[in-house]
Amino acid sequence: MMDSMSHSPAPFVSVIMPAYNVEAYIEKAIQSILAQSYSHFELIIADDHSQDRTARLIDAFGDDRIVFIQNKENLGYAHNMNTLFKAAKGEYLIIQDADDYSSGNRIQVLVDFLNTHRDVHVVGSSYIKVDDHEKEERVSVSTDRTFIATCFEQMSDPLPVLNGTLMFRREIFDRGFLFRNLKYINRAQDDDWLFRVSEHFTIANVKESLYYYRINSSSMTQNPIHSNYYSIFAGDYVRFLKTHRKEHGVDLLERANWVEIEKFFQGKKDQITSAEPAYMELYIAHKFLSQGKRIRTLQWLLKALWKDIGNAFIWKKIVYIVWKQN
Repeated sequence: MMDSMSHSPAPFVSVIMPAYNVEAYIEKAIQSILAQSYSHFELIIADDHSQDRTARLIDAFGDDRIVFIQNKENLGYAHNMNTLFKAAKGEYLIIQDADDYSSGNRIQVLVDFLNTHRDVHVVGSSYIKVDDHEKEERVSVSTDRTFIATCFEQMSDPLPVLNGTLMFRREIFDRGFLFRNLKYINRAQDDDWLFRVSEHFTIANVKESLYYYRINSSSMTQNPIHSNYYSIFAGDYVRFLKTHRKEHGVDLLERANWVEIEKFFQGKKDQITSAEPAYMELYIAHKFLSQGKRIRTLQWLLKALWKDIGNAFIWKKIVYIVWKQN
């Protein structure tokens, strides 16, 4: 197959890969890009000061298509993504998370789509979830652009595109649409970026499953121990920011209006703790239980019980966990 449409030069593609402590997955992610059927690309990897062997594994590839950036300190996800944006030379940029991997024709399919749909600025795809045991589950996404736009306008949850599947035109970066530090949380920066992009650009999907998305229970976003009242409201937070932009024409983060943002978080916390004083402890216990970590589940149930000793539900859960252990 030719790199692109026969009547035009193949556009140069920048594959951007943020990496942090992913020694178990980084090699497969890189290999899946280097083996692409489309050849006119660079792979830019920014290691965010990993504490494991991630940097050494990247360095060992020695492929001249790889541009390797090593941060001297941990910058966080948003700053690391922006480092990649600024280093990219491509007409099209495509995201590849370092713990996921791509099908061999992913770049080709998305390049062909953008080449033939000049009115589309961002395109994603269906994808395949991969759990810790390598079990796969296909997730089909809508290709109806009106439906996709409506989902963003109505702030659906989940959103109709997966960030890791995306390819987009350089115009988005050139017009200043970067990732940003959300101050209170170290997640949902991708949703915040997508909401802002959706307000100015057209987003689409292709039906093909081109991306393998790992549900990695040890990652920062999946690890319950990193949960707090800010992080559990991350999705609500970015939707609150979008709602405020829509209703008032003002972005609270750009204005550094911390009073209004704190008021939002405090309101959400008051709302749930008034009904359930041990909400956070139960939330973390539930997350550990869903991962099959029963000892950690029991530890957090006991913390919940300390906060709400008379809660019959907590007592029943503890009895259930202890009984099942035996």
